[in-house]
Amino acid sequence: MRKKITNKISKSILALCLISMLSISCSSDSSGDPDVVFTSLTASKTFLYTEETVYLSFDGTGYENVIVSSTNPSVTITKATSTLYEIKSTLAGAANVYVELSNNSNKEFKNITLNFYEHGVKDYTTVEGIKVNYDGSAKVLSLLGEPDYKSDSTSGTSEYWHYGSKGLKFTITKSSSVVDQIDMYSSNYYFINGANEQITYTNYPYEIGNSWKVNNNNTTMDLVVNQLGLPTLKSTSTTSLTNRLYQYSTQKLVFRFYSDSEDNYTGKKIIYFSTY
Repeated sequence: MRKKITNKISKSILALCLISMLSISCSSDSSGDPDVVFTSLTASKTFLYTEETVYLSFDGTGYENVIVSSTNPSVTITKATSTLYEIKSTLAGAANVYVELSNNSNKEFKNITLNFYEHGVKDYTTVEGIKVNYDGSAKVLSLLGEPDYKSDSTSGTSEYWHYGSKGLKFTITKSSSVVDQIDMYSSNYYFINGANEQITYTNYPYEIGNSWKVNNNNTTMDLVVNQLGLPTLKSTSTTSLTNRLYQYSTQKLVFRFYSDSEDNYTGKKIIYFSTY
């Protein structure tokens, strides 16, 4: 009888030990801290200009501490709420932003790449951060949003994206979605939208290279000719007999100006600039 009681006690102790071991193994670690679960990391946009702010938000459980950092020294990080941070950059370029969630014993991290761009024309090939014959329509949308109006070319192979308030038009090849021409306008130009309304372009406000600007008294065609030489081609618009065109085939650039003759470019303001 005594032996049976002893066996029962032994079995009870063993059962308690097993329960205790199971309880320990089910916890996240021996310290008692829960596992950190990093659920998501999102940015309000990943393509933006240097004066813009991107909002970084995250979600997770089990953490007590948050560290948001970047190895890019031009990036500034400001805490808005416990799960929302404002990110800015003073310089163009890619910036990796890292977020670490942790408690005393556990930590998890995620990172996201933000791409900052400058306004204006760079190297005669990149306009507003979009490189002609390289970047596609998705990047145009990411940086500039939906255009004011879209229209088709006469051939139907290209689509024109008009940004009247920005002084811009993008020609996009439909088959590839690649930008194959970017035009910068002055307020001398307009387009007709779907409601048959005449929409005047705003003067493109940023530099088009060499500190030149569209429709600016300090930027005249003699500066262009001094820098680039005489054009490959000179022509006159069929709709305006004073609208002159200078095309530079090697650089793939086009300038337009008003003048009484194709050869009289001195002191004439640039009213249109294009890269293709």
